[in-house]
Amino acid sequence: MQNINESMTYETVLSLFSENYSKAFSFFSKLRESFDLSDPLPSFAGRISSAIGRAEEEIDEAWRRIRASYQAVRAGYEIIDQRSPFFPESLLESEYPVPFLYALGNLRLLEKERLTVIGSLGPSQEGARIAEDTASFINSNSLVLLTPLRLGVSSLAIADTLRGSGSVIAFSSSFVTKAPNERLRDQMSDIYRRGGLILSASGPALRENKWHQVIRNRALSALSDSVFMIEEKDGGPAWKIFDAVSPSSKRMVSSHFIGREGYSFISHHLESGSMEYRSQKDLKKLISKKERRVRIKIDLSLTPDLF
Repeated sequence: MQNINESMTYETVLSLFSENYSKAFSFFSKLRESFDLSDPLPSFAGRISSAIGRAEEEIDEAWRRIRASYQAVRAGYEIIDQRSPFFPESLLESEYPVPFLYALGNLRLLEKERLTVIGSLGPSQEGARIAEDTASFINSNSLVLLTPLRLGVSSLAIADTLRGSGSVIAFSSSFVTKAPNERLRDQMSDIYRRGGLILSASGPALRENKWHQVIRNRALSALSDSVFMIEEKDGGPAWKIFDAVSPSSKRMVSSHFIGREGYSFISHHLESGSMEYRSQKDLKKLISKKERRVRIKIDLSLTPDLF
């Protein structure tokens, strides 16, 4: 598998640096300049032990523990690095820099136009209806739904899109075969079996941590062609995704909660230039078909039973 030894080396370094992303990424970048990271880490562990103040045996033990996590994965997945046209360079410059993305499913979906749909964990009935209408719009216009793998608006949008035989890319804060929570396990399976794609910036050996959601949100923003905020309270995490989207990407917010206490961000974003959603026909303003989409080579060996 391409990039697998590089990824195991990175996760080993991250483990040795107690998941200090900045320090681990800085050291990993230096390793890339000095060694061929397509070789297993133990082949040069002795030459880096003094640089990080760890015994060669300790480095080797950490690597073997990481390798065991990779070997336990039953599914065929891809490891994407910055050489891929789909890797967001901004992930290398963030507070928690990551050099790899992990992908399970139909990578061809990254060639299509993506509409990012986000919202709260506890949507209203109106929010749920808008999510259903948005899924119908996505399917009718051959777009791809891009959304975080989480409960609430995102989960509703995923279910509605899949029900209409549409295309889904879900970005997880956990590794691509690990459900962030049990309630999402079946939905992950549905996404995969119906030709969708699951992405993550977390490798097989990492356990779920709160900052993984920060990394997920930044990656979502970077991958968005356009973004639609259905419903979210002031300061809610979905606004982090919305605000970090590229200035060249189109933005839209639903105004059905405008004027309610705790939802002042809606008015603020409308005043700042975001488009307003009042009915499904407004979503047409978000479409900006790209004439040229990069094509990628795919080599996946997927097993039928992942979850």
